[in-house]
Formats: sequence, structure tokens, C-alpha cells
Amino acid sequence: MHPEEELKLFAATRTRLESFRALDLSFASSFELWTEIENHQDIQRFVQFQVNDIELNRDVLKKLPESVLAKIDRVNNNLPWIYLRGNRLVPTPNHYQLTLSEHGTRELSRVACANHIPTNIWQRPTINFLWRFRRGNGAISSLGQKSQEKLINSYSAMFQKIIAENDCHILICGMNIVTTESNRERTDNKFPDFGLDLPCERVTYLQGLSWPLELEIASKSTVCCGHASGFTEGLWLKRGGDMVLMDAPPHYLAKAAYHRMPFFDLHHPSVLAAALLSRSTDAYRQSIESVLRKSAPANR
Repeated sequence: MHPEEELKLFAATRTRLESFRALDLSFASSFELWTEIENHQDIQRFVQFQVNDIELNRDVLKKLPESVLAKIDRVNNNLPWIYLRGNRLVPTPNHYQLTLSEHGTRELSRVACANHIPTNIWQRPTINFLWRFRRGNGAISSLGQKSQEKLINSYSAMFQKIIAENDCHILICGMNIVTTESNRERTDNKFPDFGLDLPCERVTYLQGLSWPLELEIASKSTVCCGHASGFTEGLWLKRGGDMVLMDAPPHYLAKAAYHRMPFFDLHHPSVLAAALLSRSTDAYRQSIESVLRKSAPANR
């Protein structure tokens, strides 16, 4: 849209830099670690979302010289939600969807293999589930969130029933990972080392090896469901539907209403009300099975 402007991208961490090389970023002239910013004196303006983010300020902005900071708007805290809504990018039109780079295409099979994904998994219906338990120390309050034990027990029972009745396989993100020094930054200390009580032959836990590539794998599922997070928002943007939002904290729903956030169709009052009032595994199971039934001919 602006061919006269040149776009340069920077990543806040080396882990994110390497991970996002899986995407085709050829629309930008470069993609480098933030430490290279000072070597680009020709940059006239920086576009930065969530400029008040604590980690961004601590790890990046406070280490940049004033000459660079002067080019960054640190007054207006731009939110991706508002930008996406204002530019009609939710759901994202196909011509704006980022595809995999050549590197990403090569890495996809390696990441699938490293995650021990069965080669025949797509021959039966698949469900992708994202676990994200809020601990109250982040941008979204955990107030009103069900207890961890209750969620684990209810989700285990729900998926056991769905597996038995629909002969499907479950892909789970965000659980059953032992955090070590080598993966701590990649998993962001958010993944618990336990999973759900499900038949081991019918469940696969993705190990957080690559955000873009595991998003690509998860998006192939018949139906996606889970907690509100950047990952499920990414899935919704990529798929444009067939997403079941589960047990979203009231604070998340309040922010969605305030910002008229269109993710998960929460900009519709009836959908927003259902997300707040219909918070039961029976309701979630019915929604998941509705998508499974709708897609049954394609799976046979």
C-alpha cells in the first residue's frame, strides 16, 4: 500500500528471531535482533505496539540511546486489537495471511517429528486444545477463573467423552512440558509439567518448539478450542472460525467489550454474553461436537 516506504523488522529476543524466520517476511527489507537497531540510522520512525509492556521496557527500550527513543511514540500505547479491528483484518483476508518461508517449510516436518505427531493423525477428526491458566501476575487478572484442579478434572472428563463418541485425536498446547534452562525463554514459564487424564494413544502434547510452526500444525485440526491467549487469537485469525473459547477470565471479556475486540466474535453482544454466562463443559462439548459433525464428510 505504501511502496515508497521501506519496512525493517526487529525481534526482542534471539529465540523469537529464529522462530519467526519460519514465516515469509519478504515484505520487509530486513529482520534482525533489536541490538542491530543502532546500525540503521536511516530509520525515520518506529511502529511499536504495547509500548508500556514491562519486559519490552526492561529488556529493550531502556538499553537504546535517546536518539532512537525519540523516534518511538512512547505516549500512545497502540494495541494490536484496535489496529486489526480498525483496518478490517479480523478475520484476516487470505492475501494478508503470512505463509511459511522456505526455511519454515523445511522446518515444519522436523518440528512435527520432534513433537511425536502420529503420521496418520489427520485420517481421523482432530481437536486442538490450548491450556493457559492465569496466575494473576500478568496483563489479564485471574479473578473469577475456576480453580486449576476443577478445570483439569472437567476438561479430562469432557475430552474422554468426546474421544469415545467421535473417534478423534487431541493435540494439546501449553501443558505437560518440563521447563529447563534451555526452553525457559521459549515457553515463557507458562507451561505446567502435567497434562490431562486422557488415553495416551489419543493425545499429543506439543512441546513449544516453534510458535509459528506449531500454530501451523494446530490450525490443521478439525476444531480448535481453549483458553484466551495469543496462541488461540492467532489460530482464530488464521482460521476465521471453528474456534471454541473456553473459560475466558471476566477481565479478558471486559477488555474485549471495552476495546470492541473482534476475536472469537466477541464484538457481538450475544457471543460475549454466552462467553460469560455459558461457562460449562457441557456447553463447550456441544460446540466442539457441532463442528465435528459439520466436518464429518470431509473426514471420511
